Amino acid sequence: MKKMKKVALVMAGASTLLMSACGDRELPEEIYADAMTAMEDLDSVYFTYSNTLNAEEDGVSTFTRGALQYDDPLQGYLETNLNVIDISDPVEMDLRVDGNNIEIREGEEWEPHDTNTEEMSTMLRPEEELSFFLPFESEFLMKEVTDMEETDDYYEVSFKGTDERHYSLVEKKLKNLGVTSSSSDGLTDEQLDSLQLDGIEMTAFIDQETKRLNGYDTRFRFTIEIGGELQSFDEITNVRYQDHNDVDGNLESYMEEKLKEIEQEQMEEQESEENNS
Repeated sequence: MKKMKKVALVMAGASTLLMSACGDRELPEEIYADAMTAMEDLDSVYFTYSNTLNAEEDGVSTFTRGALQYDDPLQGYLETNLNVIDISDPVEMDLRVDGNNIEIREGEEWEPHDTNTEEMSTMLRPEEELSFFLPFESEFLMKEVTDMEETDDYYEVSFKGTDERHYSLVEKKLKNLGVTSSSSDGLTDEQLDSLQLDGIEMTAFIDQETKRLNGYDTRFRFTIEIGGELQSFDEITNVRYQDHNDVDGNLESYMEEKLKEIEQEQMEEQESEENNS
């Protein structure tokens, strides 16, 4: 009987410790909120933004790399490569951001562009894209990634949407893509009835120490009636961030040096692979 009591006490103590440890552990939505705050407080950052959108027979892919300084006003220098399925040659352009003003260069000369920074906010301000999924933060999952050789420990906060309650995210995505008007009251009953949601996926990579966002991946797959016809959408976005608060000086010069650094790293990796083969 005494042994049984001792076992019971040990088990009770272990349960208390386990509950205490679970209570101290941050929830996925808390880590996610920390990342949003950390990115809102950034002074500067370098990023790459890759997006591929397939809608029926149309397809477009974009790769952008850029440097941003979150002074007042916002300063940015971006290099974009745009590929459209019906155009054989990619379109290459540079963008220069100064507050709400954006200039574009496809050749030698800079010219004013009618795009404003609000229309590019999801690319220029990471917290804008992160806020997209907040209505479903209670469904976030998280795992810790540690013991990586070339990467600091980080959290993976993820979300998957497949149900009718996630249709609101499809509606927001269509507005962001410009398929539906941002001033509309939402999807019509006919569109909601036609909507087939294959899946919405998001994974955010968050540094465990700084809580800064290292990057995120998203994918939207769905079919919906637009203009009386069913259209399928498949959009994949991959974004990565580096040099948090370390982007100094003239941004065009910074980008030139950054590209040289990337090319040097790629050459060294290639040489290492050749030597090991």
